Amino acid sequence: MKKIKIIKNNLLKEHERIIKRHLYKLTNQIKKDGYFRDPIIVDKNTMIILDGHHRFNASKMIGLSSSPVYFC
Repeated sequence: MKKIKIIKNNLLKEHERIIKRHLYKLTNQIKKDGYFRDPIIVDKNTMIILDGHHRFNASKMIGLSSSPVYFC
């Protein structure tokens, strides 16, 4: 079973604060590269984001409805 999947953003649950300067820098980097360097890490049972809150928010800022997710 593959653990990395493309998941709708509205299914993921956030719980951390975002540092806006880092978010804007990351958003610009993703736009420039055209891809995510790392997936968002998510608990498969709760859909809570464990790592990648900035990537998740960058995905939303870019206008994506889904993001690459690694389930653990």
